[in-house]
Amino acid sequence: MPDTKSGRERKGRNKRRQLENHLARRELDADDEPPEPYGEATDAEFLAESDDAAR
Repeated sequence: MPDTKSGRERKGRNKRRQLENHLARRELDADDEPPEPYGEATDAEFLAESDDAAR
């Protein structure tokens, strides 16, 4: 069967619908609260030192 513009458009709409459904499902399954950010003090110090060294 030849590739047609309407077929490509239909396939694109189906992909978009699948993505929207996937994102909606993921949002509904997510926790109500975002996870707490965590970072080690040594990481923060290392990043600050390397940032200063780059200048």
